[in-house]
Amino acid sequence: MKLRKGKLIPREDGKRVEEFVGAATTGTESMSVARMLAPPGWSAPARTARFDEVVIVLKGELTLVVDGRSQRIAEGEMGLVPKDHRVVFRNEGQGACDYYSVCAPAFRVELAHFEEEPEEQEDNRVTLQVAHPQGKRFAKLVTELAETFLRKLELTGCELSISLVGDHAIRRLNRTWRKKDKATDVLSFPAGDLPKGTPGPRQLGDVVISLDTAKLQAKEYERTLESEVARYLAHGLLHLLGYDHERPKDAQKMARAEERLLGESGMVGDAVAPRARKLMT
Repeated sequence: MKLRKGKLIPREDGKRVEEFVGAATTGTESMSVARMLAPPGWSAPARTARFDEVVIVLKGELTLVVDGRSQRIAEGEMGLVPKDHRVVFRNEGQGACDYYSVCAPAFRVELAHFEEEPEEQEDNRVTLQVAHPQGKRFAKLVTELAETFLRKLELTGCELSISLVGDHAIRRLNRTWRKKDKATDVLSFPAGDLPKGTPGPRQLGDVVISLDTAKLQAKEYERTLESEVARYLAHGLLHLLGYDHERPKDAQKMARAEERLLGESGMVGDAVAPRARKLMT
């Protein structure tokens, strides 16, 4: 019988598929014949099919990556993809690629064995507010440290806010929110859980660091100012994520997390160590 027109197969990737013979049209199980129109830049997920496939390019150019080897099938040429071989179809040309696909047995999704494409990981976002005369000097360092810490914690699609302030500002925050009228090293303000489905990155909250206190502590303990700020940032970030150090068991857990971020003992670890030594004596 003459086949003048095929059946359009719905697609979401911009490719046009018109099947003339096959399981979806004529009920033919032994083979399928379809005409494809792949837009420029199109690419299909990798698959290892249980059928042989022949492609005949009418116009444009089709790239086949079979078992890692890339070959371009030009206008008027044919290509073969044997069954049980991994293949990726692409259109790397400047225009659309018009081609026929012949599969034996007929193309069926359950025989195609498409690979699931890994979900794209959303980038983290770090925002920095500088309210200290020397804060600009540390802006790049703190931002890069925060991005590194988030990666080490395997967090994606998160937003972290950091403020670099002086003792006067952090004392005011400490007095307002913690009822402690004194300067401190670092404060954390968790964002809390937003309603499910809220657009945008996951808000972690704010970490406020006093550079004045950092300078004093760095000098007292003979550390660099940069390493002191890193300690505060690691400590504050972990608090945003729910870590605490009130109970010994929780403190040990947070100390290990700080060490993982810093590569050395952090604020909680330094506090836990003397306590542990005291218990041993």
